Amino acid sequence: MGARHTRLAAALAAAWESEVVSARRMTMLAERLGDSRGRARLMVLAAFCRAHASRLLARLAALGRGPLPVPPEDITLDEDTVRELRREGAFARASAARYEATAELARQHADLSSAWVCELNRTEEQDRSRELLALAEGAALAAMNDSQMAAAAPAE
Repeated sequence: MGARHTRLAAALAAAWESEVVSARRMTMLAERLGDSRGRARLMVLAAFCRAHASRLLARLAALGRGPLPVPPEDITLDEDTVRELRREGAFARASAARYEATAELARQHADLSSAWVCELNRTEEQDRSRELLALAEGAALAAMNDSQMAAAAPAE
């Protein structure tokens, strides 16, 4: 495997690790969220991350790489869930940009299967980013409404 193919494998491995961590983070966020609809949406997003990781691992295996080490289980999350949702939304947006660059690198190496996987993951990461940011905004609005209602309630 040449140096260029090694770069592609490294980029695919980094993307794989990123997806595994995101899947765990989404699952942990879902467990913290009180709203059942929001929790279900986060679990679906976590499933997308696991699907991305699976496709990336398949491409790595086709390139003769893998299995990969699994990132640690203990991912610490901030207390502010809304802030964490926003952070993950920004991370998903950055992942989409990385997938776009990795897809272009794969096309340069005439690895159309890897390019296809990266393009598919890119579009799903863009969707995940939009969904997470919408969840964060919805949660922020709900928290603001709750605090306004508490302030407006008559003191007993």
